[in-house]
Amino acid sequence: MTRSLLNYLRYHAFWTLDRIKGRNIRHDFLDIQKTLGENSFDSLQKRTEKPLRELLDKAVTHSEFYSDLKNYSTLEDFPITNKNIIKTNFDRTLIKNASKERIHQMFTSGSTGIPFMVYQTQRKKERNTADTIYFASQAGYTIGEKLLYVRLWNKNLKKKKLPAFLQNIVQINIDALKNEGYIKNLLLKLQKDPSPKAWLGYPSGLEKICDYLDKTNSKPLQCNVRSIIGMSESLGDHVRSKMWYYFNTPMVSRYSNFENGIIAQQPIDGDYFIINWASYVVEILDFNEDKPAKHGQLGRIVITDLYNHATPMIRYDTGDVGALITVPSCPFPVLKSVEGRKADILMDTKGKMTSPYKYMSLLPSFPELNQVQFVQNEKNRYTIKLNVDETFTREMELVRSFKEIIGDDAMVTVEHVNEIPLLNSKKRKITRNLLLENPKDNRKEKSLTH
Repeated sequence: MTRSLLNYLRYHAFWTLDRIKGRNIRHDFLDIQKTLGENSFDSLQKRTEKPLRELLDKAVTHSEFYSDLKNYSTLEDFPITNKNIIKTNFDRTLIKNASKERIHQMFTSGSTGIPFMVYQTQRKKERNTADTIYFASQAGYTIGEKLLYVRLWNKNLKKKKLPAFLQNIVQINIDALKNEGYIKNLLLKLQKDPSPKAWLGYPSGLEKICDYLDKTNSKPLQCNVRSIIGMSESLGDHVRSKMWYYFNTPMVSRYSNFENGIIAQQPIDGDYFIINWASYVVEILDFNEDKPAKHGQLGRIVITDLYNHATPMIRYDTGDVGALITVPSCPFPVLKSVEGRKADILMDTKGKMTSPYKYMSLLPSFPELNQVQFVQNEKNRYTIKLNVDETFTREMELVRSFKEIIGDDAMVTVEHVNEIPLLNSKKRKITRNLLLENPKDNRKEKSLTH
């Protein structure tokens, strides 16, 4: 049986099974498609008014945590929550006796390493599947095609052989990409396989593949890749352009989390993020007050998950930072960017937030660096951690470039390390703000200060 026929059968088997189960995913997919196809934000909000009201009514009726809000008028009457609030009030938050459907546990260590678990209804799981199908299709992927999935595949996440085969997923553990021999064999297999493919994974993992191709002076590969999506980490222009060059298809970034799902994704022809307004209400709130940030200004990304009726995520502070803007090509507000977690954002010497993308833009000019991390220790003290194979003679040039972003009066320490530590999720931060991680612990580094 040819690979093309297998992909065709996978596609039709998926939708046949959904039809047998009641077409729930198909109905959700069409709803997402129609909602995000509305020609105005007002008409979109009218479509999502019903699921929002159903969620809020169910929360105030069946959740002890929200029981005092039975006379609410709008979403703004509800308090802001976050991981700690939900963990502390977990049993009180749950919507009880509201549904007889199957409940799923969703567990994540999170980017901070703090364990976090929520319940999701079967309805929410199906909505997530429909969201995934819709946004993957926007990037060029079709169900049944081979999915090259680069992430941390631990024992809790790793799929068994049969499900992976049926879903046509190649599980590429990001740790394996430390081995150049593994990358070489992987790319040889991809070039021998004429079937359509898609990349999905951590940009840091995809960067290792690009670095190998750079090192071997490779030309663009003929692998029939039709879609490339980066997730869970900031996507810099360097990785985006390299993946496009080597695999001949544009790369986009996806903003999602484990406890909710796909919140936003870049279009193929833009660097902003189209918000999944069909499944979430997204607010950008001021850093110091629970009020909207000014249009175009950075603030806290706060979401309301319209379809989780088990652990309600109402006005949930994701811990991430972004800004809402309008663009001519989209009738709804979009995210200008997703800057990562607040604790990962450096402040310049005047106290103004700076985007991690500015630091990522420095890297193509310093190909000698294996790894780099920019750390804020105090208000105007910073450390640049470097991992290089040989003597690095351009320290002062890197420091000057860094100071152009952070401020000429910055005190910058350069520290050479063997490895930039990974998070438990195997993601690596390019920036780290110790002031926000641990305000009372401004530890001093012993090294050369410029």
